[in-house]
Amino acid sequence: MPRITNWRRESRSPTLAYRNTETGARAVLHRAPDSYRYKWRGAILIDGYPVWSRGYETKDATSFRDELRERPVPDLSCPECPNDDVRVGEKAADGAKIQRWYDCPDCGYEAPSRIVYGRSTP
Repeated sequence: MPRITNWRRESRSPTLAYRNTETGARAVLHRAPDSYRYKWRGAILIDGYPVWSRGYETKDATSFRDELRERPVPDLSCPECPNDDVRVGEKAADGAKIQRWYDCPDCGYEAPSRIVYGRSTP
């Protein structure tokens, strides 16, 4: 099996954590709170904000590593201009769910993230 490009493992237990060598982003497979539908949660975090998230029934390290192979570098570039320095910031909370916002300081483009990080609905 090929190595995971641009991700270096930081820890194995109790969480499985990787750090991206280019962007400094973190990828973590951790035990989710009991209120979550899936008992394990995989997430890619940039500046502490989740940009990708997925639930797992078990601590499925192989599937998590496969996801990291598909995402060698977290994409936070602006779709409107050639700027690749998009900020992750503001949030809007609705109950247990959190929606993150991205904005481009050059052209003013602003968009909600596609990831809602919160309790999974059954």
